[in-house]
Amino acid sequence: MNLTELFSDWIKKVEKENPPAQDIVAINFGMLQSGKNYMVYITGAEIYDADDDDWAGEIDYQPIRANKYLTLPPDATTGLKRAKVLELVIDTLKQLAKDEPGRLLFAGRVVTANFDDGDLTVIKTA
Repeated sequence: MNLTELFSDWIKKVEKENPPAQDIVAINFGMLQSGKNYMVYITGAEIYDADDDDWAGEIDYQPIRANKYLTLPPDATTGLKRAKVLELVIDTLKQLAKDEPGRLLFAGRVVTANFDDGDLTVIKTA
C-alpha cells in the first residue's frame, strides 16, 4: 500500500467514526517522532489565524485515541531527515486534497501540517 492510500484509508476511518463538527474551520496534521517511527495525528480548531500559528494549539476537535495517530511505515521514512519526512507528508496531503476535495476533513476547511516544534505549512485554504 502506498502512502497516499494509507492516508486516505486513515482519513476515511476518522471521518466515519469521529467526524468533526461544522464549527471546526481548520484541521492540522501534526507530526512527531517516537523512537525511530514518525507519527501523524489530527486536531481541529474553531478558529484560524493565518498570521498566528497559535490557533493550532486550540484543540476543539480530535479523533478518539484509537484513530488519532497514524504511524508512517518505516520503509517509507528510513534514512530520511525530518524535513524530508515532513515534505513527504505535505505532498501526500496536497495530493489527497486535490484528488478528494469533498472529503469531510478538507471541504471548506483550512488544512495545515507541521512537526510539533515547527512552523505550520498550509496545505489547503478554505
